[in-house]
Amino acid sequence: MKCILTGLAVASLFVSSSVLAAWPDKPIQIIVPWGAGGNTDTVARLVAEGLQKQLGVNVNVVNRTGGAGVVGHDAIARAKPDGYTLGIATVEIAMMHHQGMTNLSYKNYTPITRLAVNLGGVQVAANSQFENIVQLTDYIKANPGKLKASGSGLNSGWHLNLIGMLDSMGLPPSAVTWVPSEGANSALMELVSGGIDFTTSSPGEAKSMVDAKMVRNLTTMAEKPEGLYKDIPVFQQATPYKYSLATWNSLVVPAGTADEATQKLTEAMKAVFADGKLQEFATKQGFEVYPLFGAEMQTFMAQEDEKYGKLISKIK
Repeated sequence: MKCILTGLAVASLFVSSSVLAAWPDKPIQIIVPWGAGGNTDTVARLVAEGLQKQLGVNVNVVNRTGGAGVVGHDAIARAKPDGYTLGIATVEIAMMHHQGMTNLSYKNYTPITRLAVNLGGVQVAANSQFENIVQLTDYIKANPGKLKASGSGLNSGWHLNLIGMLDSMGLPPSAVTWVPSEGANSALMELVSGGIDFTTSSPGEAKSMVDAKMVRNLTTMAEKPEGLYKDIPVFQQATPYKYSLATWNSLVVPAGTADEATQKLTEAMKAVFADGKLQEFATKQGFEVYPLFGAEMQTFMAQEDEKYGKLISKIK
């Protein structure tokens, strides 16, 4: 009897291993918490195209919008952790639970890799009195409450960019009046028309107006000068204040997904990055691609969660 049971156990292990080794043997879906046509959606479709080539199965993109990102992020987290449902988790996952919108956090996912990085920045109109970021920060400190800024909606990433900048200067959020907008494009139009004094959008979003000599970049919130915007002064180098911020998105799977699937996805994504299509699209759109994998990405997401939590606490 002992020999029979041992044989059955071995057979069971063999079948289990065979099933895992066969992954993937059916179509995969990538859930995107945002609408079709935007940068996040396009990045997801490029990832799907690359993974389909690397893994040999169909990879489909599904847009699950609603709740300012909550619906899609929830669908990713609740999916069966079998490797057949992936998702694009965006920086909002480091914000939503601090804002009381959901209990979801980075802990609900296993990251495969970071995809896109969109630097925060500061822009002024071409005719602005402020020639550099030091002049602007000095003026804000000397004249709290006098200037107005925008970049996106209330409590959004670019609003938090301003909050973080002011906090690094030892100032409260009220030191600059925030004017909510529908997004960076609307804010930049308001900047050019003279309705606000500066924007805290990304240099990529401002690129067309900078090229048209209607807007000037004063700084980026990069950690160091590199990539597309290495020639723009870095805030924490150009000023006495230590602060950096970027928004980002990442390819994830639900927490608990088998290592065999995550490892194959990681190797496949390394090949996708090497192909260069993601970087080509990013360069055209004005954002960066800086891959981070596995444990490094998990650590990054934990750090971002802490950073955004602190920023959000400043305006509660």
